[in-house]
Amino acid sequence: MATHDATALAQFVSDEPAWGTSGDGWGRFSVMKFHVDMSAITTSLAATISGAATDVLQIWDIPAGTHILSVRVNVTTVEGATSTVAIGDGDNSAGFMAALSLNALASKMTLTSDAYGATCGRTYAATDTLDAVFATDSDIDTAVFDVYVACIFMTG
Repeated sequence: MATHDATALAQFVSDEPAWGTSGDGWGRFSVMKFHVDMSAITTSLAATISGAATDVLQIWDIPAGTHILSVRVNVTTVEGATSTVAIGDGDNSAGFMAALSLNALASKMTLTSDAYGATCGRTYAATDTLDAVFATDSDIDTAVFDVYVACIFMTG
C-alpha cells in the first residue's frame, strides 16, 4: 500500500468559506467539491495508483475544528476495469463511504450503515486528511469522479 499526498495539487486546493460578519468563526457551513481526474493526478504525481495494493490518495487537509456531516461521490467517467473507491480518513479508510464501483456511472453518499454516518458525521479535533482508498484494478488512471463534502467549520 502506498499513500499519495495529492492535497497540494491545483484541483484539490480549496479555501474555507469566509467568516461571517460577527467574526467569531462558529458554524460556517460549506459543501466542498473535489474533482478527482485520475489521469491528471497520476501524471501530476508521476505515480501509479494501484487498487491491487489498496493505495490511498489524500485529497484534502481537513482543518482542526471541522465537522464533516457526510460525503457524496459522483462517478462521471468510468475506469474501464473492475475497481472501487472508499472515502475515509487516517482512522477509518471507509469511515464516510464503503466501496463504490468506479466502473459504472453512479453516485453514492454516506449512509447510516457507514461508520461515520451512524454517528452523524465526525468532528476533527486535530488536522487529518480526507482519503480515497482504491481496490482491485492495479492501475487506476482513467476514472473521473467528484467528491462533495458537507461540513461545518467550527473554529477560526
